[in-house]
Amino acid sequence: MNALILTGSPKGRDSSSFLLGSRLGEALRNHGVTVRDEFAHQALRTEEGTRRLLDAVDASDLLVLAFPLYVDSLPAPLTRLLELAAERRTASASPGGPLLAVLVQCGFPEAHQCDTAVGICRLFAGRMGMRWAGALAMGMGGQLGGGFRKLPGGGRNILEAIDRTGESLATGGDVPGEAMALFSRPLVPRWLYTLFGNLGWRVQMRKNKARRPLAYRPYAK
Repeated sequence: MNALILTGSPKGRDSSSFLLGSRLGEALRNHGVTVRDEFAHQALRTEEGTRRLLDAVDASDLLVLAFPLYVDSLPAPLTRLLELAAERRTASASPGGPLLAVLVQCGFPEAHQCDTAVGICRLFAGRMGMRWAGALAMGMGGQLGGGFRKLPGGGRNILEAIDRTGESLATGGDVPGEAMALFSRPLVPRWLYTLFGNLGWRVQMRKNKARRPLAYRPYAK
């Protein structure tokens, strides 16, 4: 099996999406899968890069999209790439084609905030004649910036979910339901996440010498 893990975050290798995708890549390699890593925003900068990446998408047996949630959807470079990929294929593409799986994380406390983006990817798979394998979605993604070791419990639930998913995808299976549940579990209590999130905003306000209060709403009636 040939797998293409496509990172949609403009932050590239410094992103949480790449961190998650890399871990899934390790799990797939452990089960004999050939894995290739690519970045949508880099490839789309040139015609040659775009063509090369579209060729890689066509040649893959498994396509994994790893991305952060941007306004309930996918980052613009990744959306554009999917549009270009769709233009290459006919609407009558036969079922049973490549697998499509998704790794998505957001800064909101709740994993269900990713549902719309996951639905977009599922619809894309159907239109492309690809087999939808499912998605791992999580909230509180901002905590991934320090790596798995700095997460509560060492990110045990996340790592286990990814490992189970890699094992299943490597044999042509779907993302296991138990893996979805593990991956979506809150990393910390919601009140604690909100507390530190608000503190972070206040630090940024002070750093940038913002004078208005955090709750200031100039356009509210």
